[in-house]
Amino acid sequence: MSTRSIKIVRVTKDDYDQVCAITPPGQIYGGTDYLPDYFHMLLDMPNVEAYAAVVDGKFASFVLSFVVDNGRTVVPRAGRTNKEYAGMGLLHMLLRNTIKNSKYDKIAVTAGGHVKAIFDQIRDGRREKILMMEFRYFITSVDHLKSILNTNGNMTPTSAKPIDESELADILTNQQVCCHLFPEGRCIVDCVPYRLIKSNASLIKTIRTTAIGSNLKSGTRILTFANYASTSIGMVCNIEVYGCIGETLTEHLFLHLREIVSKAISGKVIIRCFFRDETNLNFITNLMNRFGLDRTEMYGTTLLCTEGTPEIYFRDSKL
Repeated sequence: MSTRSIKIVRVTKDDYDQVCAITPPGQIYGGTDYLPDYFHMLLDMPNVEAYAAVVDGKFASFVLSFVVDNGRTVVPRAGRTNKEYAGMGLLHMLLRNTIKNSKYDKIAVTAGGHVKAIFDQIRDGRREKILMMEFRYFITSVDHLKSILNTNGNMTPTSAKPIDESELADILTNQQVCCHLFPEGRCIVDCVPYRLIKSNASLIKTIRTTAIGSNLKSGTRILTFANYASTSIGMVCNIEVYGCIGETLTEHLFLHLREIVSKAISGKVIIRCFFRDETNLNFITNLMNRFGLDRTEMYGTTLLCTEGTPEIYFRDSKL
């Protein structure tokens, strides 16, 4: 590694082609890589830091991080390294560069719940488990989904309504509401964990985010988020469900799906639905079936969020 020229550069929107060429999108997450579609939106966000490792003049590795929680927490995401440069420690080098001149208290990471090494680190006190969510994949075609939604076109939600950034900020600072929706004191939206503080509302509500709330002043509170991306295999949407899962979720799903099909022209629609309790799986599956979405297996069934201090994180990385 010492014989190779390695340069770390701050990534701009002009680097789009070079970043996407690091690993072809079809080789990431089974073709559901969101970065090519999200790239310009993310680079416009004030809380995003993105760096690339350029080895011998070629973009070899990339890490984009979210800075959340009033600047307290850094969340790595969208990392990738070209296979030719595997084993060089480039991702950790990039993350070190992200935090070297900052005073982050925590590094928070979301990963598949099947990774044994993460549980070993939790057991040994090197990371703290923050939140685990179940998820399942559902699939249909744009044309079929549009047909189903047209059939249900007269559906008029009685309680579900869009939540704007200001309302979301109020929710995140309302302890009575949050203790029902987010008992661990965190929420994960589009695979990024957030503390329940006002400033995170503007970070959660990107131009791709739809938030829907129902009965937020009663015991049947429910809040859902949806984010969509166009990928190499179709439109992919993450939907997170918080609160009381019941028939009201039908209205939420209708509103989210209607938004998705307004952005999709043709091809597949893949929904990854996150929820807190596996006992709700049958209800969610049946509800998705009502909208023409069938269960499909892709990669993983659980998302685990952990966090630790930068010192311990890099000690464990042996860099």
